[in-house]
Amino acid sequence: MTVRLVPLRSPEAGDSRVEGTPSERVALVGVLSAELWARTQQSLPVYERSAIPIRVVSRQAP
Repeated sequence: MTVRLVPLRSPEAGDSRVEGTPSERVALVGVLSAELWARTQQSLPVYERSAIPIRVVSRQAP
């Protein structure tokens, strides 16, 4: 999944592909995440925030 970080007050945050305010859309992520984890019949992962498995990649050309 690709994620873009944009300021909440930016024009990009007003993307109408999903209705609702930015706060409502963030809440929707929580609801959808819980639903999808439930469908996998697995437990939600439990780890410290500092150990969240992410990778930050620069979009700059090499």
